[in-house]
Amino acid sequence: MKFSATLVAVSALVASVAADYTTVNADINTISSDITKLNSALQSTSGTSYQDAIAIDKLARQLVSDENKATSDVKATASFTTSQGQTILNTLNSAYTTVTATTKRLIALEPKFKSIGVASIAHYDISLIANATKTLGATLVSKAPTTLKSSASALSSKYNAALTSALAAYANDN
Repeated sequence: MKFSATLVAVSALVASVAADYTTVNADINTISSDITKLNSALQSTSGTSYQDAIAIDKLARQLVSDENKATSDVKATASFTTSQGQTILNTLNSAYTTVTATTKRLIALEPKFKSIGVASIAHYDISLIANATKTLGATLVSKAPTTLKSSASALSSKYNAALTSALAAYANDN
């Protein structure tokens, strides 16, 4: 009887860890999709439309919300296996290219956003994204397996640097 109870408890624990990883992986995929949507909106705007600016603001805030959810989910998850960590790292490595394009476009749009009076909103959104990204990155690194910690930390630093450059372009717009 004791063996059965132990087996059930171990099975439940394994299922909850797997479910947690599944949730985090879904969160990471959602964030990757959010980044793509934000980049598409930024690439397609001239920077002189209030309607576009409102849509971009909404996408930025959705990204922040999804990053904050992912951070909470990662905190509630045991450390990842090497395979799980590598999957997350691969997704975020792929998304980094889009992050670079997004931050470059944000920098290019700053004068136009300033001319229509929305640069301070962009500054605020970039600040929120930068803070959420930094927190999520640090949390993911803390849960990464030892073999992936240096790669995860390096990627987190690259994300932070890209967002810092965009934030610097809007430094006088707060």
